[in-house]
Amino acid sequence: MNRTVYFSKVSLNSQDVYDLVDNYDLRYKITGDILYMLKHDSEFYDEYSYVDDDGERHEGEIKYTLSIKDKDESSIYGYLDRTTSLFVKNRDDATGELKTRPVDDTEAVEFYYDVLHEYVAFSVRKRFGRNMFNDAFAKLMNHCAQKENFMYSFYVGTYNEGMSIDEIKESIKHDKNIKQLIITYRPANPDEKMIKKAKEASESDKIKASNATERSVIYKARGKNCIDGSADIIQEDLNKLVELNEGISVEEMTQFSYAEVKSTNEHGAVKSTADSKPFMRRFRENVDSFVEEAKIGIAQILRR
Repeated sequence: MNRTVYFSKVSLNSQDVYDLVDNYDLRYKITGDILYMLKHDSEFYDEYSYVDDDGERHEGEIKYTLSIKDKDESSIYGYLDRTTSLFVKNRDDATGELKTRPVDDTEAVEFYYDVLHEYVAFSVRKRFGRNMFNDAFAKLMNHCAQKENFMYSFYVGTYNEGMSIDEIKESIKHDKNIKQLIITYRPANPDEKMIKKAKEASESDKIKASNATERSVIYKARGKNCIDGSADIIQEDLNKLVELNEGISVEEMTQFSYAEVKSTNEHGAVKSTADSKPFMRRFRENVDSFVEEAKIGIAQILRR
């Protein structure tokens, strides 16, 4: 059986990102704090809404649980469990009517988190996909940080091949079914290969002076019309991705989700630069172990 391993970059979204660029040795302290705060059986709950067969909206709850199988001085191997209720119908023998009842269902995603190098490798499941894992893993980390009174904030984005500013502009310009467009910029989190560029870029980082750690521009189209991605104002806002951090290319920024352009159509389908050309590895489960494949993939990313 073949399995696919995806890789995501775990990045800081708090003031510590600026401190890390100024003093890269802080990564050892941050690594230690993360290893301390992520504990076996850590859990958090997330709410969601759903519509039943009768068209009625209900609120539900998802439980996420961290199961750690191995931890050393720089990494964590384990599973992230996602437990939610599936609603099944059974016929009541007494009344003959169909009745709906909730049944707990758990999907587990296997992961290997190289804490020091800030990459997490994982293999998705049918009802626990790539974006869901990224979102859940970031929320888990932020929940654990708050529990330990750490001031860190994290986000997790799929590591991909990146998109140039011209590719992004052309993609948005020719998409005629956009109801919402979000352009997001975040300061670069340095890794070992990018630290020099990050230090140079920090001198021209125009958002740093505001103490903000994220900048987003949101466009929404209500009613029958869709957003015109070729409009000058949108193209100008896309150009700002280049201007905000001139030391690092937009292709590199999108590769790590430091810059992200996300569009949503009238049916709720989402397209994001983070989903474009994701880096992945495939292997036969009965030949290689997941952890070995994860380490090989992260090593390849670090050599790029």
